[in-house]
Amino acid sequence: MRVGIVGVGPMGQAFAENLIKAGFSVQGYDVDPKRVEEFKERGGEAVDSPAAVAREVRWVITSLPKSNVVRDVTLGPGSIAEGAEPGLIVVDTSTSLPQESRSLGADLAARGIRFLDASVSGTGATALEKDVVVLAGGEKADFESCRPLFEGFSRKAYHLGPLGSGAQAKLAINVAVVGNRLALAEALIFGIKAGMEPEALLAVLKDGSSYSRAMDLKGKKMIQGDFTPESRLGASVDGCALLLEQGRQLGAPLFLTSVYAQIAQAGVQMGFGDADPASLIEVLRMMAGLARRG
Repeated sequence: MRVGIVGVGPMGQAFAENLIKAGFSVQGYDVDPKRVEEFKERGGEAVDSPAAVAREVRWVITSLPKSNVVRDVTLGPGSIAEGAEPGLIVVDTSTSLPQESRSLGADLAARGIRFLDASVSGTGATALEKDVVVLAGGEKADFESCRPLFEGFSRKAYHLGPLGSGAQAKLAINVAVVGNRLALAEALIFGIKAGMEPEALLAVLKDGSSYSRAMDLKGKKMIQGDFTPESRLGASVDGCALLLEQGRQLGAPLFLTSVYAQIAQAGVQMGFGDADPASLIEVLRMMAGLARRG
């Protein structure tokens, strides 16, 4: 019941907190000293490298922004591979392209390290409530070995097939997520421009056939102009780049994702890169002739 985490940002912090509550001992590492201090305040044990994270644990979770960073911390100098003990399973919760997960899994297998691409659907805020879903690809036996871990920080975990399956499922979910956010922002601006009261408008949107979970997570933030970050608009632009690249490789059209990416990029240029993705509504507000907030 001892686990390591590399990357204790908002999502990693939430994993750690819930795992500690579930009775796990958690040791972690991050390049950001501030995050390390927050991790320690939540009851985690800080160590000084990814290699140290991997020592004397059954599982290592990686929660990192990009697949190249995941590769560096798993196989580079001072990496997880250097500290790994027999039977270690690396559980990558980052968002990656499926082919990158397959390649990393093969390279780790050559070193005797087991691997699951276990993308997580949710945000740092929902993760604190254990309201996230694990989407895993890899060997079924490895998935079963990780069940206690997943039960510690998520509400449900799915095994979806071989390596890369979890990453592909997360990308598919994100296509729907960005489309729902954009549709919500457009509907709100459409109604507000017509003189509707925003709170009442959001209530009827949520109570009809238009409902999506984006309305619960981002609706109030959009109408109140509260862009305190649960994730970052700039990161969602990077995420869209992954979606569009995978769409290109598959030959699958992603029209809404393309539009969202352009609007989100405009929001970044307006200074909302570090704000919550709900801030994309400000681009539409200005296009509609409404005053900018924030």
